[in-house]
Amino acid sequence: WLHGVIANDSNWSHNHEKMLSRVAKATSIEMLFPKGIRGEQVYAWPGTKDAQEKHEAALIEQWMTAKTVLEKRDNKSFDEVFVFGFSSGAYFTSSLAMRGRVNVDGYAVFAGGQSQAATATPIAHFAPVFVGVCANDSTTATHSRAFAGSLAAAGIPRMVSEQSVGHDLSPTHFIQALAFLRAKKAVNRA
Repeated sequence: WLHGVIANDSNWSHNHEKMLSRVAKATSIEMLFPKGIRGEQVYAWPGTKDAQEKHEAALIEQWMTAKTVLEKRDNKSFDEVFVFGFSSGAYFTSSLAMRGRVNVDGYAVFAGGQSQAATATPIAHFAPVFVGVCANDSTTATHSRAFAGSLAAAGIPRMVSEQSVGHDLSPTHFIQALAFLRAKKAVNRA
């Protein structure tokens, strides 16, 4: 779960994580909550090409290391691995998905996403993407829809769901994302 922008002295992320932990328990999933890059006033995810080049590889390595630690703790490999992003995390996740940057079973973005052309470099691993459009959020709704258009243009499997919510995570979006990505994973492995 890649969070949105968080002030360094805020408990917002903790409150969001508590809600997501309840959803995770109800859906029988494990969730990792990595932190973005700490700036002077906020934690956020790389939002520019330069920032991605500087931080992306180390972030992905941290996530995969944490995944390995959990698998060793539970003495089993995860059946499925997804990257979900909200707000700032959604913009970063959308970039990862369009570039096939992480070898996962799928991606989901909520309240964000950046439109972009598919990379000219051949991608070894495209994964399906769920786009949760927060229709009452005047800024990110347009961005989410444009990102869905980028996915369509690149031929990446996707589901777009609009919910009448503002800049927030809709539990409906979360449940829809899991169902879609699990169904797509089953089809892709068949």
